[in-house]
Amino acid sequence: MKTCISLNMLRELSASGKTVCLPENSVLSPSAKDFAREKGLVIYIEGKNDPVVGVSTGTGAPQTAAQTAELTETQTEERNAKQAVPAETINAELLKEIIKKVILDQKKPICENPKAMKIEGDKVVMEPFSEAPAGQKIGMTDVITEREGNLGAGFMTFDHSELPWTLSYDEVDYVVEGEFTIKTGGRLYTMKPGDVFHIPKGTSVVFGSPNFCKVFYVVYPANWLSQNK
Repeated sequence: MKTCISLNMLRELSASGKTVCLPENSVLSPSAKDFAREKGLVIYIEGKNDPVVGVSTGTGAPQTAAQTAELTETQTEERNAKQAVPAETINAELLKEIIKKVILDQKKPICENPKAMKIEGDKVVMEPFSEAPAGQKIGMTDVITEREGNLGAGFMTFDHSELPWTLSYDEVDYVVEGEFTIKTGGRLYTMKPGDVFHIPKGTSVVFGSPNFCKVFYVVYPANWLSQNK
């Protein structure tokens, strides 16, 4: 069975140097490959002489053989050190520790010290949503972030606008004013003030309003926007 090396795992493995040797049954996730090229890592699979990812040129493409030969003395020493010690033992244990750390990190609360707090809705200033499609009048302001809680919350407004979006987090929307629409799964849901809509993680939707609406949202985890990066 193949072991998929995620971005977080590769980040941990490369913390001590630019050259990384992976166990024989390893495969890199797409994001891990992009990270390796971006950071100029040299990734080897145990038992293979050629790297699966070469030194990056800075544009995401592998260097030529001549460029690859120009490894720094430190990188060469790191590779020799890995070859001198049984890689299977080192990498199996290291990989196990990294997987354990990633799992523990995922179980950690988003906010170490959640706060009880009051938000005065009439004092919330709406900001243009930076990821809104061109020409779409969409406002969004977080009022509870990962600095204050594990759940995030905020307000969004749509002025004759739509926003296609795929959620990598869970969300509940409460309509404050106006007509709010959500297109998903081949259906169009039209909501009025007081209505609530639940959207599970992984759902693709199109938020919008044919006129104007204001919606209060609650999301988990609180660092919801970074989940979509």
